[in-house]
Amino acid sequence: MPGDLALFSLEDRVAFVTGAASGLGRAIAYGLAEAGANVVAVDLPGSDLDSLTTDIAGGQATALEADVSDRAQVEEAVSGAVNSLGRVHVLVNSAGIGARGAAESYDPDLWDSVLATNLTGTFNCCQALGRHMLAAGGGSIINIASIGGLVGYAGSVGYQVSKGGVVQLTKTLAVEWAARGVRVNALAPSPFETPVVARQRAAEPDLYPAMLARIPLGRIGDPAEIVGPAVFLASDASSMVTGHVLTVDGGYTAQ
Repeated sequence: MPGDLALFSLEDRVAFVTGAASGLGRAIAYGLAEAGANVVAVDLPGSDLDSLTTDIAGGQATALEADVSDRAQVEEAVSGAVNSLGRVHVLVNSAGIGARGAAESYDPDLWDSVLATNLTGTFNCCQALGRHMLAAGGGSIINIASIGGLVGYAGSVGYQVSKGGVVQLTKTLAVEWAARGVRVNALAPSPFETPVVARQRAAEPDLYPAMLARIPLGRIGDPAEIVGPAVFLASDASSMVTGHVLTVDGGYTAQ
């Protein structure tokens, strides 16, 4: 029925969420569970996954450790999720790192690390779970891009290039996999109140006033505000949406 809110339900779905121990990934993991999904929470070894899976009621969460930049670890995590739960319907690629620095002196090792996690890591998960979804006849993939993948600003070349790559990865996979039932979209947030942003703000106190001045809503986001867009893209409510980059940015990119 048109307008039926049941379209937003994720009951009987399994969602594989990377970067789930903190920040936007953690908020999305909680939100998908609230919508009914069984969540596979994935993050680096030593991350705070236990508190997440404990807080998600009803046994709806499983913790798996993996470094997304390591293809073998991703394959092992995906196999573990599929073997234990039978099917994965939703993938959220939220694992990522940010690292600022002037382009002319940007450390080559830092460049490699940022690209390996943010772009190659996203591709590793898309490929491994994409194969599973294609064989199963469908699924929804949500990549976390950034306004930094859509517009330029100074001092963050590695991060922005990686997120620009995520945007193009999203569009390419969406076109390639649409006919086989796998939708691929991205969320592109502005700065949100996450531990990464808190560390950047402490290190560069003059950075965020200038950023805030360019956000029409006049503030950075609360992690809870990424949940609605994520549930929408994960659910049947977005069944005609693929290849889209949904900005969640307080109007930043509208200018």
